[in-house]
Amino acid sequence: MMPAINEKRMVQLFCDLAKITSLSGKEGAIARRLSTLLKFMGAEVTIDDAGRKISGETGNLIARFPGTVPCEPFLLSAHMDTVGPAQDVRPVVGRDRVTSDGTTVLGADCKAGIAVILEVLKVLDENRLPRPPVEVVFTISEEMALLGAKYLDYGSLRSRCGLIFDNEQPIENVITSAPAADKMDIKVYGAAAHSGVAPEKGISAIKVVSDAVSRMKLGRIDSMTTANIGTISGGSGINIVPPLVELSGEARSHDPARLRRQTRHMEDCLKKAVRGVKVRAGGRLVTPRYEFLVERKFPNLRIEKNNPVLPLLAGALKAEGLRMKPSASGGGTDGNIFCGHGIKAPVISTGMRDVHTTSEYLDLKDFFACARVTLRVLRDWSGTGRGGSN
Repeated sequence: MMPAINEKRMVQLFCDLAKITSLSGKEGAIARRLSTLLKFMGAEVTIDDAGRKISGETGNLIARFPGTVPCEPFLLSAHMDTVGPAQDVRPVVGRDRVTSDGTTVLGADCKAGIAVILEVLKVLDENRLPRPPVEVVFTISEEMALLGAKYLDYGSLRSRCGLIFDNEQPIENVITSAPAADKMDIKVYGAAAHSGVAPEKGISAIKVVSDAVSRMKLGRIDSMTTANIGTISGGSGINIVPPLVELSGEARSHDPARLRRQTRHMEDCLKKAVRGVKVRAGGRLVTPRYEFLVERKFPNLRIEKNNPVLPLLAGALKAEGLRMKPSASGGGTDGNIFCGHGIKAPVISTGMRDVHTTSEYLDLKDFFACARVTLRVLRDWSGTGRGGSN
């Protein structure tokens, strides 16, 4: 029989963490609090140098708990940062949920996951349950394009499997697939001219961009792929033919080959838009040009059906009266970056809802269920085939 989690303690811990302001890059206070808690619980705690690399207050927090049985280590991870507004968060505890007072976000994304991890580790210790070696990673600046995970010290980690706590879907929906994403920074150069005196001597970068974007397939491309142009800026006056326009956009796909095709397609549209455009000014021929810079924001997350964590999750959810539903997400999490480094960790729900808004709340039913599911997974990992020896 599984021991009960301490629901009252979980809620109190979450509320305490929610009150600590921890915007991306400013996670120093919460990292210190968590470091103290984890050391008190018997963990070896280190802070990596990711904070220095991104000019943040602190690095990623890595805590290691020795196992009580010989088996492979298991990763538990959530991020410490939140979006704003997050100054002076006041959690309001209701019968079935926790909210903010409506003036700030709540921070359940992702402090609910942190509270779940700490409660599960406490219950394991208090009840002397079998425990695998556990590696806890609390990352920084997840909300800033997963920067903390990108600069995490992976050489210090031994886990190849685990769980990521960053999912706002119902508890039975386990994210096993998420897209890779390419970020595009584009500059289109035309030629300035007085729009009233000599417009024929200018090349409108806005017109070139309009032509390019009108050619692009954007939005939902297919069942696996999306694309977007998110910002456009340019021009300096209504009487000047605009010589420069800057754009930023992205493409995402669960299939890396489709992502490459979509990114190439968007650049091809720019090539076609500048081709054949030319004016003669100052005795020379002037043509438009463009710069197209692509950065891989994150790789795709793909948890194969034979991943050893999935049957444990399915069994734990069945004990809750639920049927596990492998789910695809359109967004990226730290799980994408971990996956790119060979750590395959499904992303599970913590009960957070309406995240990134002042209407954010924590669904206590799924919050508590997440802790029970995680507790059962860790116990079972300690005694099953690939997870360890009996």
